[in-house]
Amino acid sequence: MEILRRPVVVAVVRQGSTIFSILTLALFALLSAVSAQLDIPLRDDLLQTMIREAGSGNLDYRNVLAKLEFQGIQQCSNNVASQWAYETNVNEFTQSQALEAQQLYSEFQNQAWQLISRLNINGIRDPTIRRRLTFLSIVGPAALPPGQLERYNRVINDMLSIYNSATICAHNDPFRCGLRLYPDLSQIMAKSRDWDELQYVWIEWRRRSGNQMRDLYEQLVDLNNEAASYNNFTNAAEYWMFPYESPDLQQELDAAWNSVRPLYEELHAYVRRKLRDLYGPEKVSRQAPLPSHILGNMWGQSWTNIVDITMPYPGKNRLDVTQEMLNQGYTPIDMFRVAEEFYVSLNLSAMPPEFWASSLFVDPGDRDLVCQASAWDFCNRLDYRIKMCTRVTMKDLITVHHEMAHIQYFLRYSKLPREFRDGANPGFHEAVGEAVALSVATPRHFQAIGLAPRYSVEPSADINYLFALAMDKVVLLPFSLTMDKWRWDLFNRVVNREEYNCHWHRLREQYSGIKPPVLRSEDDFDPGSKYHIPANIPYIR
Repeated sequence: MEILRRPVVVAVVRQGSTIFSILTLALFALLSAVSAQLDIPLRDDLLQTMIREAGSGNLDYRNVLAKLEFQGIQQCSNNVASQWAYETNVNEFTQSQALEAQQLYSEFQNQAWQLISRLNINGIRDPTIRRRLTFLSIVGPAALPPGQLERYNRVINDMLSIYNSATICAHNDPFRCGLRLYPDLSQIMAKSRDWDELQYVWIEWRRRSGNQMRDLYEQLVDLNNEAASYNNFTNAAEYWMFPYESPDLQQELDAAWNSVRPLYEELHAYVRRKLRDLYGPEKVSRQAPLPSHILGNMWGQSWTNIVDITMPYPGKNRLDVTQEMLNQGYTPIDMFRVAEEFYVSLNLSAMPPEFWASSLFVDPGDRDLVCQASAWDFCNRLDYRIKMCTRVTMKDLITVHHEMAHIQYFLRYSKLPREFRDGANPGFHEAVGEAVALSVATPRHFQAIGLAPRYSVEPSADINYLFALAMDKVVLLPFSLTMDKWRWDLFNRVVNREEYNCHWHRLREQYSGIKPPVLRSEDDFDPGSKYHIPANIPYIR
């Protein structure tokens, strides 16, 4: 499952899936460290003293880093707490509080950055100190002048407010309104086989979300590039790729995709034939791209919800323990306890008390919130949380294990310096989460925990299981590439503003073989219907 991070929280939130790359995130959490002992914000006289010491060669780098480490805890923790309050209760007040907290944090980071930028980092012999200071020298949007930084944060929060508050009315029932993405629309996209209803929901969600934020997103592209420039990058695409520390990242991604593409094309052709049989040749052509609204997911990024109508061996065993979970009376808390037992059995840590006391496990139902599953590190080595609108399903049980993998990773590196409290590169956190998810989502494991007592292993069942796995994991790859390649092209100015939406669908067809159900235009902004776009979160990780 995906893990997301809001750009304002950058290095500490793993939402199933971002902001900027993990290193950048680590920097946000880190640079705020300069304020507790150096005052909040840094006092000009103290800053100037440290700058003079740096110029004379008398600055004690270890002392500077120690101050950053000590002072950043409260600053980072306060900021993350404000973002948590906003994402768990989206309203104007919590939004303004989150913006204010982020602004203070960014001002703090900016002043620390001014100090670090005056140091001759390359001349430092100690490789650990040199690497820590290098991380601190790249602060992302915090390098923007105050007015631009405020506008940057405001643009992102305004887009997220549009996204999080978007609702539509029901198909053929204009008086039943207020349907939200989760759980209402996602359930319709997953379970309905009514072509017209699916098309209506697909269009309406984009009309109420992405289409409302196009002007804002154009501003964000400019602000991202300006922030990258202040950090000595050519543009935001280069900045987003920096944390991977690979000069050939795009070529490596293309090579990885080309190695999987033949399998994807076979899967695509097979699914197209099955959907053609269901909906008819007048709606699903033999050679054309797949209409994206009939793939069981709002964005066509996973096709697992149409496995029931495309399965190679219908009527044979299919691994889905949802009904067994319901029969056994599972609750969301039970699902988290089962995940905790899994990690303890691997000799890893039980969840700390703060996790159980402060996490949000279900949608309260009485307010707007960001329902994307996410894992949070509050920077203080004590407070770790998961935010998830959990439902009793096999899919969510796997997601719970995935999100808890992030908490385990947080715990493992919690003793390291702040600069190093993140994944080894932006892909590591997701790799850990997905490795666990693949281990958990097997017939043998579900049998071991009593959720698949009647599942019999036979070749046809194995093929059904592997097919369902491919409908999730293989299908996600071209979607992920499209998400970031589209933004890289915008940052690189390869695409004019007048072609944003057209270029999105061009890439979707090129990589995924998917098309929109109706003709789209530049009056639309379909990328904005996916959370990671307004949240400014890289996706390929």
